[in-house]
Amino acid sequence: MKIQRISRSLGSITILSSILFAVSAGHAQQTTERFIPIGQSPGISDKYSFIGEIVEVDAAKHTITLDSNRGRRTIDVTESTKIWLDSSGAKRKNTIGSYEDCQVGRRVEVMHLRDDESVADWIKIESP
Repeated sequence: MKIQRISRSLGSITILSSILFAVSAGHAQQTTERFIPIGQSPGISDKYSFIGEIVEVDAAKHTITLDSNRGRRTIDVTESTKIWLDSSGAKRKNTIGSYEDCQVGRRVEVMHLRDDESVADWIKIESP
């Protein structure tokens, strides 16, 4: 009886630890993402993100269209989309940006929501 309870407890602890590790790893990635230059996010850049140039901004629809390495994409930018200015090329600290920083001709990396490729989770914009 005691061995079964100990075995169940160890199983529960293992499952709980796995869940907590997965959640904290994902949170750590989001916390540090703003400091990673465009195209250098380990495991994300070019796999789950689009890197390209903004070719159209539609302020009325709150979208941006970019020519990316995977074709032309129109992406919805929501209030929860995080936007950062990548100043690593100028050897400056990256800063928080806004939708107004999305301008035609600027190079960007866009990470879409996991369940919807048409909505941006975050956008990194190359700072001039």
